[in-house]
Amino acid sequence: MKNFNFVAIIIAIVAPFVKLFPAWALKYTKRTNRFSEKFQISAIKEENYLLKHPQSAAWVGERIWHLQTRKYMFGLRDTRPELFDAFICNIDNPIVFDAAYEIVPEEAIKVKGYTLDSNRVIKACNDNVNYLYILEGKQPQSFTVDLVRRLAENRQQVYFSYLFSKSRWEKLAELDVVLFEQTKKSETAESCLSFLMGRQDYTPNLSPEQLITLGDKYEKWCQNANPINVANKMATYWANIQDFQAIDKLLHRVLETEASQKRDDLARELLKMIPEDVSYYADDIILLLDFGIACPFAFKYLFNKATANVDFNLDLCIEQKVENRISIRDFERFNVKQKEKLLIALAKDDVLSQTMLEKAPNIATKKELLDILEEKAQLKWFQPLLGGYITEDNIRIIENYYKTGKLYGKIQDMTFNDQRWVDIFVTHNWYDDEHKLKLMQCVFIAEILKFMQKYGITQAQFEALLTGKNANLAPEAKLYLKK
Repeated sequence: MKNFNFVAIIIAIVAPFVKLFPAWALKYTKRTNRFSEKFQISAIKEENYLLKHPQSAAWVGERIWHLQTRKYMFGLRDTRPELFDAFICNIDNPIVFDAAYEIVPEEAIKVKGYTLDSNRVIKACNDNVNYLYILEGKQPQSFTVDLVRRLAENRQQVYFSYLFSKSRWEKLAELDVVLFEQTKKSETAESCLSFLMGRQDYTPNLSPEQLITLGDKYEKWCQNANPINVANKMATYWANIQDFQAIDKLLHRVLETEASQKRDDLARELLKMIPEDVSYYADDIILLLDFGIACPFAFKYLFNKATANVDFNLDLCIEQKVENRISIRDFERFNVKQKEKLLIALAKDDVLSQTMLEKAPNIATKKELLDILEEKAQLKWFQPLLGGYITEDNIRIIENYYKTGKLYGKIQDMTFNDQRWVDIFVTHNWYDDEHKLKLMQCVFIAEILKFMQKYGITQAQFEALLTGKNANLAPEAKLYLKK
C-alpha cells in the first residue's frame, strides 16, 4: 500500500509533463496500466495525433479513448476509412456502441466483436428490417421467446417468414408460444404454426389447453405426430378430463412404433390411465401381451377372465424386470409354482423384501431364496478384494464358506481375475469339480502346474487341458494323471 501511494505521487508529478508530448503520453494510456487515465490527453489532441499518425486496430484497442474521439472517428467512414475501421472494430461496451449507432448504425451492428443486449437488438430490429437480418445472422442466440415477443408485430412477421424460408423448423418450434399468441393477428404466424402442427417431429411448448383451441390443427397433430410426443403432452390431461377414448387411440399408435423399453413403459402407463370398467380395457391388456409387453398390474383381470395368460404375463414381467410391480394381493392368488418363480426372480434381481421372503410357500423355496441372497452378499463382499489387499481374516472367511458347503460358484469364477486368489484356492484345494476344469484352461500356468503336482489330475481335467490353450502342458500333466 505504501509503495502504491509512493508511485501514485510520482505519477501525479510526472504525468502533466508527459502529456505535453502526445506520442509519449499515448504509450502510457494502455488499458493494462492502472494509471492510464493520468496520462490521457484531451480529445482534440487524440484526434490530431491520429490524423497525423494513423494506427492499427490492435494499437487502438490496447488504449483508452475519449468518447468524443471515438465519435469523431466514426464520422470519418468516407474520408479516413483506415481510422474509421480501427475504431469501429473496437466497440466493447454499450456506451461506445450507442455512439457508433447514432452515426453509422449498420456498421455498428455488424461488428463481430460486440454482442448487443436484448434491448438494443429489439431497438435495432424495430428501427430497420435489414438490421434484423444482420443480427439474426450474427447473434441468432439472442432471438429468444421473450425477445421475439417484444418485437414490433410487423417485425415478428418478418422474422417468422425468414425462419420459414430458411426451413428453420426447430427455431420456429421454439417460438410456438409467440406464434400461438399472434395467430389471430397475423396470417404469417398462423401459417407457420399450422405447418409445425403437421410435422411428425414437432413437440409443442403450448399447454394442452392451448392446443385444443387450435381445432383441426390439434386433431391433425394428434393423429400424425410422434405418438410418444403426443403422450408426453396430452396423456395426463386426457386422464384428468376422463377422455379415455383418446388415451386408447394413442395407446394403439404407441404400439405401432418401433419396439423399445421406452415404448413398453409408455404403453403400460397409458393402460394404467384407463379404468378397468371401461369396455376396451380388457382388449388393451391382451393387446399389450400380444406385443410382448408385461402388464404387472393386470393379473386381477387375467385371473378372472383369461387364466391361460397368467403364466405368460408372469414370464414377461420377469424377463422385463418389472416383477417387483406385482401386488401382494395378486401374489397371494398365484399357485405354488408361480409364487416360487416370482420370488426367485425377485431375489436374483435384488428386489426381494423381507415381507416377500416370509411368504415363501415352503421350506425348500425359502432355503433356495436364502442361498441366492447369500451368494449375492458374498459377491459384494469379495469384489473389492480383487486386486486389493488380502488379509488372513479374508482367507479364513473363504475357508469357513468352503467348510459349510457355501463357497458359491460365482465367487470361484471371480478368482480367475486375480492370480493371487487362484494361488490361494489351489493351495487350499477349494475349487469344486467344475472350476477345476476351468483352472486347466485359465491363463495362470504356474498355478496349474502347482495343482497337478500337489493333487494330480483326473481324466476329465486332462481332457480340459488338451482342449484348451494350455495343451502344451499335456506331456507333463500325464505324469500326474490319476488311474
